[in-house]
Amino acid sequence: MPEIICENCRDFKRICDPQVSKVCYGHCRAIEYPYFLAIFKEDRLGAFTAPTQCKFFRRKISNC
Repeated sequence: MPEIICENCRDFKRICDPQVSKVCYGHCRAIEYPYFLAIFKEDRLGAFTAPTQCKFFRRKISNC
C-alpha cells in the first residue's frame, strides 16, 4: 500500500476492520470535526480520496 500524507497526521485514524480496509485507508476528524470522514483508496463519486496536500496537515507540521 502506498504511503499517504495522512499517516503522520494526529487527526488520522487507521481502519482496523480487514474488510473495510480494502477500500479505505482510515478516517480524518479534522476536515469535518467532530465527525469522521472516510479516506478512500480509489476515486469514488462523492467520496474523499487520500490527499497529496492538506491544509490541516501542513498547519500542524509547521507548528512543530
